Amino acid sequence: MSTNKTYTCQEDDICLVAYPKSGNNFLLFLVTALLYRKKMDWATKGEMIQNVASEPIENLPSPHLVWSHNGYDASYPKVIYLVRDPRDVVISYHHHFQKYYNESRHFDAFFTAFMDGEIDPGMWDAQVESWLDNQDKVKNGFLLIKYEDLLADTAKEAKRLITFLNLNKTEQEINEAVQWASFDNMKALEQKQKKHLNGPSQSANPALPFVREGKANKWKSVLSKDQQQQIKQTFSKTLSKLGYI
Repeated sequence: MSTNKTYTCQEDDICLVAYPKSGNNFLLFLVTALLYRKKMDWATKGEMIQNVASEPIENLPSPHLVWSHNGYDASYPKVIYLVRDPRDVVISYHHHFQKYYNESRHFDAFFTAFMDGEIDPGMWDAQVESWLDNQDKVKNGFLLIKYEDLLADTAKEAKRLITFLNLNKTEQEINEAVQWASFDNMKALEQKQKKHLNGPSQSANPALPFVREGKANKWKSVLSKDQQQQIKQTFSKTLSKLGYI
């Protein structure tokens, strides 16, 4: 019988944390391919990865891989924190809302809501800073990964992950994991496993793709000069700290 309890982190858990639409699935595909014998796909994601806000999944592979969009939480024992330029995050998030929530707001209105912290989980910089400020308190280690680095040289970031997770992998195993996590492969799998990505909601739009372009710096051609300036001013401290400006 279901008790509707949310998951409680365990001592050897590995937590993948990011603000939504930061390339979470890209990282999940890569980490699972490095960590487990079985590669994750859209059909098996729900059996292999624990959402921290959901009921505990039975028979999770060990060590458990847990994903979260939350701000700093002292109960997370080991954290891989993924960060992405918020100027690209807001564009991707708008597409996500169009696909899953029948979003009717024009991008400009959505952008305003994002900048006002009205889009879950609130202000981008507050969520990011909560982890950056407390990274030394994460008892089993904290690894910061930038989405843009992951995109530019996936193999290099895979090697950082291997070191952080104390894994032994051959070059061939690394290359296979990199290939598995590629956007081409994720897109191909989406075509075969669409029903797992269209969501249970009646308002979801199956015609819109889940895996889109995965590019960096798309914001340069999408955001108005005023929007670019607004993000730069509002998030200047965090953007500067992460090397985005």
